[in-house]
Amino acid sequence: MTEKPDWQLPAKTPDEYHICEMTRGREFLIRMMSGADPVRAIEKFAADHNIRFGKVHATFMGAFKPAKYYVWAPDTANPGNWHHEEVAVNHNLSMLLAVGGMIGVRPKQGGGEEPFVAMHFVSGGAWDTGVFGGHIVEGTTIVGCMQVFITEILDVDVLAPVDEYGEAYTYPENWYRNTKQG
Repeated sequence: MTEKPDWQLPAKTPDEYHICEMTRGREFLIRMMSGADPVRAIEKFAADHNIRFGKVHATFMGAFKPAKYYVWAPDTANPGNWHHEEVAVNHNLSMLLAVGGMIGVRPKQGGGEEPFVAMHFVSGGAWDTGVFGGHIVEGTTIVGCMQVFITEILDVDVLAPVDEYGEAYTYPENWYRNTKQG
């Protein structure tokens, strides 16, 4: 059995934490219009602008139809698995209320790396749609206009988690190190 690093273990005390100091890079405001998929568009933006790490924040405007997102769901095969996710779909038009997330890198099939986007959102505000949220997945479609700020993050690299079960955690279930400090 491989020993896990401290950043991957349960906290030994209630006030335990781990940090990685980074530096801000370029700042962008991007606009996506009706028919765009926010996950695919932001991943393309990151690739086009050579952004390995970034922060997606401060959305304004926009709606989704449909909204596709991961939600935690019971794992009937393994009831102790608290991290089981399934895709939920809301087909009603829903106003985007908030979004926050990150741009990171993941291994690319055939070698190298590619950008990925991990964004959580809250949506609702329509007469027939309660407030809901989760982790946005591909297949979500923008209605109207969605704009987000993206802040490039520098001086950081990824550390993959130790996986003693051979179940390969998906990104961003990892941690980071500052490249300036070694």
